[in-house]
Amino acid sequence: MSVTDGARSLRQVIDLLGASTESFSAAQLATTVLGITVESSKVSNGFIFVALPGEHTHGAHFVPDALSRGAIALITDEEGERISGLQIPMVKIKKVREMVGALSSFVYGDPSTSMQVVAVTGTNGKTTVTSLLEYFWNRSGISAGVIGTLGARFYTEGKLVSLPSARTTPESCELQAELALMRDAGVKAVAMEVSSHALSLHRVDGIHFKLALFTNLSQDHLDFHHTMEEYFLAKSKLFTSIFSECALINVDDSYGKRLFADCEISSVSISSAVGDWQLSLSNLELTSPSGKRHIFESPLVGDFNQMNAAMALVAFAQTGGNIDEGIELLRSFPGVPGRLERVGNGAPLILVDYAHTPDAVTRVLASLRSHTSGRIIAVLGCGGDRDPLKRPEMGRALQEGADIAIATSDNPRSEDPAAILAAMCGENFNGSQILDRREAISYAISQATDVDLVLIAGKGHEQGQEVDGVITPFDDREVALEILAKRGRS
Repeated sequence: MSVTDGARSLRQVIDLLGASTESFSAAQLATTVLGITVESSKVSNGFIFVALPGEHTHGAHFVPDALSRGAIALITDEEGERISGLQIPMVKIKKVREMVGALSSFVYGDPSTSMQVVAVTGTNGKTTVTSLLEYFWNRSGISAGVIGTLGARFYTEGKLVSLPSARTTPESCELQAELALMRDAGVKAVAMEVSSHALSLHRVDGIHFKLALFTNLSQDHLDFHHTMEEYFLAKSKLFTSIFSECALINVDDSYGKRLFADCEISSVSISSAVGDWQLSLSNLELTSPSGKRHIFESPLVGDFNQMNAAMALVAFAQTGGNIDEGIELLRSFPGVPGRLERVGNGAPLILVDYAHTPDAVTRVLASLRSHTSGRIIAVLGCGGDRDPLKRPEMGRALQEGADIAIATSDNPRSEDPAAILAAMCGENFNGSQILDRREAISYAISQATDVDLVLIAGKGHEQGQEVDGVITPFDDREVALEILAKRGRS
């Protein structure tokens, strides 16, 4: 993705870094920078290639590929300079990763300053809240985009543009390029999922957020953050004046209470108990700080989703929308792919959901009790190369919340699927263990009567299963439909 507005010269970029220009010719310094990336495969003519130290290898090993694709300069660290060993215009800086976000924003003309960008962070609920907010904006006449787990999407001249992403929050270069595309397409508001990884790895540096939302915090990503305290502190970075103007915080969550108490920026709270905005879950009534009451109808399932809806409504109001219009729009919200998404039209009721943390599994299973007169049959696995400490908690949440619990594989990645399953179930698992996910889904459907409910959890919208570095097509929704078709059901 190339610059289409606010192009910068190579000299301007180097000056921003405070680096020397002595090794560059006048012609090189006058060159227009058309883009910046940390992935050599995404380099085009006129791009700067940023070689970062990686988990397995240094990006400098890919400099020849970047050069062959038209890179005009390299930005890297001392190790990268030593590795590359090539004659390419180079800028060496010490903390290269920490500079990429601000640098990318500069290259692409600081796109976030031209739009209202709203950040949503938290363990669960990010995709639902951002999808709702995007829906409210677009339906109310505010041209909007969204960036998150489902990728990036926006409209230009009435046509939908969808950009896939491998991460909840893309790398800063890609992120700024997407924001620039949205700006140039006339987008006025963007809802963005911001992960703890993104905050820790400086992916959102250089973005100006009009509003930051905190949904909740529960055990996840401890393979990366190591402790819940580190996880919380990573999330907390978003709620500072460096990133955001103001905040909306769910104080039903214990970490939310702490965040609200210590928040340095202007913030309002939302709660089902005591908050600036108060949500009554019994009758879906949202009361504003001024005391005005708003009753809404929601097509979403579960108390946790009603809080998601309420937060999206408040964010809509805080970004210039009319909350009563948002309430009317909520009634027709089509839902989010892979978030309690129904599969088939007949009985039994089959739902696919992305719940992949102990708290999310517990909440979604509890919320489904009122939606069936029969049993809940649930299928769940745990991902490989991710927080191993949550696996037994996932197994416990599964068997405590389901009448028939079926543990299976998820994305084992580089790990042994059987070992993951053993860690999830332990010795006292009161359910079935079926390693093959397709077989597990088939077994779940075979056990269901017309009054039962089948939940297939963990992967949601995902369309592949990763095993030993290879991703093969696998969509829980499609698999369930195939099984139903074989059984003569739909």
